[in-house]
Amino acid sequence: MPRTLDVRNYIDPLYTYVHQYTQLKKDELMQLLPFLEIRHFEKKELILHAGEIDNYFNIVMKGMVRKYISLGGTREVTLQLATEGHFIHSEMSFNTRTPSELSLQAVEPSILVRIEHARLEEMMQTFSWGEAAGRMLVARMTAGKEQRMYNMRMKSAKERFLEYVEKHPQMMRRVPQHVLASYLNINPQTFSRLKRLLRDKLD
Repeated sequence: MPRTLDVRNYIDPLYTYVHQYTQLKKDELMQLLPFLEIRHFEKKELILHAGEIDNYFNIVMKGMVRKYISLGGTREVTLQLATEGHFIHSEMSFNTRTPSELSLQAVEPSILVRIEHARLEEMMQTFSWGEAAGRMLVARMTAGKEQRMYNMRMKSAKERFLEYVEKHPQMMRRVPQHVLASYLNINPQTFSRLKRLLRDKLD
């Protein structure tokens, strides 16, 4: 698959995804095309290295991307798993223009529609509706992060596991077990035990 693609071939799914967050109209989205880029990344390819400034705000059109922190050696903590229709970037690095402490990696072969930081600023100044759409998007993303933080603090490992499997059953097949365990903040041994219990229950 070529590294660069034509974003116009992805207008319909892009509109569906963006409209969920911002209520953006189809004609308004069409005005954004000159500001957007689209890229393909291979499985396990790093999209952002820790230490780099994140210049891109991404939406996943196909595949899956993870955001993670490396703790040295092989130890990693996964903070986000973004599948089709979800946004992902290093918020701190992108907004403050400082080196990222996080990395982004394609879990599967992935296609991302992206907007570069300077182009996003230009877009918001060019269109009267741009700033309002941006605020709505940030508000929705912030609410999602707050819900996840609540779950991590207030729910047991078993509750987090069962709730996630119920809402996202396909992720058990798509995500490596150690990555999913890290994302749910469950140690690998407990994750394996919960997975066996679930399998036995379904059998």
